[in-house]
Amino acid sequence: MRGKSASGGWEERQRALREEYPLVVFSKVLYHYARYSKRAKRLLETYDLSPPPKIIEVDLRADSSHIKTLLTRLTRQSTFPNVILHGHSLGGSDDLMRMHEEDQLRHVLEKAGVNVRWTGEGGELLL
Repeated sequence: MRGKSASGGWEERQRALREEYPLVVFSKVLYHYARYSKRAKRLLETYDLSPPPKIIEVDLRADSSHIKTLLTRLTRQSTFPNVILHGHSLGGSDDLMRMHEEDQLRHVLEKAGVNVRWTGEGGELLL
């Protein structure tokens, strides 16, 4: 019985986290990958999302190598940023930009229950 309740507790916590943070960006602020992470975060900022994405700056954490290993194993993507929507990777900066340019990103986010408040008006994005 103990194992069942512990498992149920994790599943409940996982569900609550996905509701609170449906969009999670695993990012870097240092070194080479920072420019890609910065571009992805700026793009998502323009969408004025609710709830806002949870940003995890991996290279500022003591467990960064473990996070990278787990993300690579779970998403088959070893680079940063890695944008996760309801537990599934949307990809990195180039993938987000492609989805945006093809008018798919808003639809994907809204379909997942994320409120997009950006109207698309006001000119081109400055990325």
